[in-house]
Amino acid sequence: SNLISNIKEFQQIVCDLTSSELRKLENHISKDLGRVFPDYKMSIDTHPDMEIEKTYSPFKAAPEIFIGSQNGDMSSISVQGSGTRRTLMWAALKYLNEYTTGERSRVLLLDEPEVCLHPSAIRAARDVLYDLSEKPSWQVMITTHSPIFIDLSRDNTTIIRVERNERGKVTSDTLYRPKNVKLTSDDKANLKLLNICDPYVHEFFFGGRVIIVEGDTEYTAFSYLKMQYPEEYGDIHVIRARGKSRIPLLCKILNQFACPYAVLHDADTETKDDGTKNSVWEDNVKIQDEIQHSACRESITVIACKQDFEDALFDSKVSTDKPYYTLDQIEHDDKKLKVVKQLLDALLYPSMILPPKRCVRWNNIEDLKTKNPRRKSHSSTIPGQETLFEDKDGGTNQCLTNE
Repeated sequence: SNLISNIKEFQQIVCDLTSSELRKLENHISKDLGRVFPDYKMSIDTHPDMEIEKTYSPFKAAPEIFIGSQNGDMSSISVQGSGTRRTLMWAALKYLNEYTTGERSRVLLLDEPEVCLHPSAIRAARDVLYDLSEKPSWQVMITTHSPIFIDLSRDNTTIIRVERNERGKVTSDTLYRPKNVKLTSDDKANLKLLNICDPYVHEFFFGGRVIIVEGDTEYTAFSYLKMQYPEEYGDIHVIRARGKSRIPLLCKILNQFACPYAVLHDADTETKDDGTKNSVWEDNVKIQDEIQHSACRESITVIACKQDFEDALFDSKVSTDKPYYTLDQIEHDDKKLKVVKQLLDALLYPSMILPPKRCVRWNNIEDLKTKNPRRKSHSSTIPGQETLFEDKDGGTNQCLTNE
């Protein structure tokens, strides 16, 4: 009886002496845990075992960890899901890094950290890992299938794509190094905005044919075509720049891939209706300047719509609900669907398909100043598709192939 009584007394003394440090640890880890799972916290149960008579052990074999909402029930980590366990591990590692001394270097290797996490939790987990890697003694390496984990506004040392080729051999390519791209502070700010607007904007890192478009209207039209012709366009990644001014930034990033891509944008006009200078006209020059820095600039296709997408393809001036208007037009009018398809094919097959009448493939700013550039007669064939060709006056004609 004296022994058990003394053990319980000893336990209580140790628990009292360590309680402040334990509460401090709980608070710090709970803070990072709460970034991924709002209102969650962690607590460590070190209270003396009430059945000490059965064990004669002064402490549990290991402290029990409980997780739950601030005002709800707490349950053991052993019954939590994989996402919760992983998040707790990152939070604990971050605490270890911030509150331990010494120069010991640490490498964290994670395979698919997005597994079992809600999309909003994936973004929060991404930020936790990026923050951890900013510490001089930590290096973080992850493998992922999620474009959300690629944040070019942060300092990625290297992004490598690993894939299996047609012969079944696994190959890898270093796609991106920040020191080669030399992003400015404005570039990083724009990328941060793109991440907020479209968390999947970096999907092009995972392979496939890439087309940069100016906004939601073009994205909606091409996405509809992907849905209608999945075998033909299934590998296409359409990137919304969400503004013409951000197209040069995306070109700067894609230039690191050393592979061709395509760009579609509005030509706009040099001056506004009131005769004043139109600031977006200068973006045309910036787009071409960035493309000229690419190692495969000869294979990059740039097409401009005069003066915008709806005007060029549908001969309409639309001021509101442009994506819905475009979708409605191509869904109910086969002729308009074909002209949008011709534009997409002109981006993908520049040597075979000419763009529609009021769209121009260009590499000189003078091409955009010409009202209706004269084109040579041209015909082409893509197996399984309609042949599209244009006459000298820029009109579009169609005929069916025999293939």
